Amino acid sequence: RTLLDVTVEGAARVADPVIVVGPQRALDHDVTWVRESPVGGGPCAALIAGVAAVPAGATHVAVLAGDAPRGADAVPALLTVIDDGAVATVVDAAGREQPLTAVYALTHLREVLATFGDGANASVRAVLDGLRPLTVVSIIDAWGACDDIDVPEDAARLGFD
Repeated sequence: RTLLDVTVEGAARVADPVIVVGPQRALDHDVTWVRESPVGGGPCAALIAGVAAVPAGATHVAVLAGDAPRGADAVPALLTVIDDGAVATVVDAAGREQPLTAVYALTHLREVLATFGDGANASVRAVLDGLRPLTVVSIIDAWGACDDIDVPEDAARLGFD
């Protein structure tokens, strides 16, 4: 199985629909595919494209990195702590908030994303900064949700080889 299959499987346990930003490929689960514009514009452009595909009526969105296969494991806890906040995010072992392992209130997220244009080459951390006048809740990563896989050695270390 591919890393994307593992990540989407986790997302499907906690979210419906699952929206994947990137080129279409065969997966074990049904997803909604979208592309960022410009293609290759980076995580902020991908976030903008993904949020645009969220169905009407949704109040929150879980945002997960495609290279962090345990990210979805944190979503139930993030939903528990977000309350009326703008975002609930996981904090990694180095103490950094992870904007791609988070649950966002859609109203606030859309307001901030509207200030980024197409989001090309914008920092996704700037999205968190834009939400700071509102409540940002952070929880320590107890799930390995921030563990990403960039090289085969990462996969082996995390048990995904």
